[in-house]
Amino acid sequence: MSEFFATLYNQPFLSNVSNEFNFANNNISDENDFVNEMFKYSDDRKIEENNKFNYIIIKNNSIKRAKDVIFLFHGLNERIWDKYLPWALNLNKQTGKAVILFPIAFHMNRAPLSWSNPRLMKKMSDIRIKKFNGIQNSTFANAALSTRLHSNPSRFFTSGFQTFSDVTKLIEEIRNGENKYIYDDCSIDFFGYSIGALLAEVLLMSNPNKFFEKSKLFMFCGGPTFDIMFPVAKAILDSEAYNSMSIFFKVFDDYLNNGKIERTSLPEIKYFKSLLSQYGLRNIREERLLELKDRIFAVSLIKDKVVPPESVINTLNGSNKKIPIRTMITDFPYSYSHEIPFPADKEQREIVNINFNNIFELASNYLN
Repeated sequence: MSEFFATLYNQPFLSNVSNEFNFANNNISDENDFVNEMFKYSDDRKIEENNKFNYIIIKNNSIKRAKDVIFLFHGLNERIWDKYLPWALNLNKQTGKAVILFPIAFHMNRAPLSWSNPRLMKKMSDIRIKKFNGIQNSTFANAALSTRLHSNPSRFFTSGFQTFSDVTKLIEEIRNGENKYIYDDCSIDFFGYSIGALLAEVLLMSNPNKFFEKSKLFMFCGGPTFDIMFPVAKAILDSEAYNSMSIFFKVFDDYLNNGKIERTSLPEIKYFKSLLSQYGLRNIREERLLELKDRIFAVSLIKDKVVPPESVINTLNGSNKKIPIRTMITDFPYSYSHEIPFPADKEQREIVNINFNNIFELASNYLN
């Protein structure tokens, strides 16, 4: 990374697992012994990889501690940081701000290695294809996440809430002067991609401890309510998992009531609920988005089938298109997808790099 004059630091983090919602039975029960062995944990809170892990700080070599920070949140079902390192390095280079790559719970390095083993997950996918007639887009790449969310769709919420709590805890540590690479009074902004954009929206909208009074959010291929996202894809989720999640979100209030924990009035839960459905808590969502109108910028791609541009606009600009949040739709002159917006194609490297630089120039100018 010498050309960027930046250094990458792996920082240890201990999740506050006691702060996680854990209402439902997390045990996967399946007649197949292989599936049971792969997901043998009776309680997600016992998965050590998710509780003790490293996050990444990228910081300029010229400064001892950073005065400004950008949190970069990744997409759903991501396992390695390789895709995002160029994104973070570019943001760091253009803004001069430190970039924190923070993993969502049970993603990246917060999951057992077996969940990303191609041979084992191919076997898992084969079992799902045989068991569920008509299943779509079941692959080794999404078998682990699909199996876990299909069995217990509440994990989408509990893992998101755990990540929310972890990010809040990290910022508390920074504010207390406990991070040797970041000043305690640093500014904080967000870059959210795909489902990471939803996480950033909940953080910004709920504003825990008033940490984000002046924070800005740039969203790339993200921003809509979950019901108008379409994550059934070979690299994300299979159809059975998505259907299970859709049913769960319709009874989300019942789930909260059964939790026996009086947290249903927390702002983060209220705003999370408002981002599940374009019709649910719409007034609350749109009222808050109007307050944040000058602090959000979303860029979507014409050929994005997972997060279509119209879904982003319908959410961020409101039902009557009266919320003046800046939204932009663009396209690339090469074959791309939501999952791979910047393909590593040697024959198209130049044009891909040009469009990559254009997107991150937009992001950097906005977050600067």
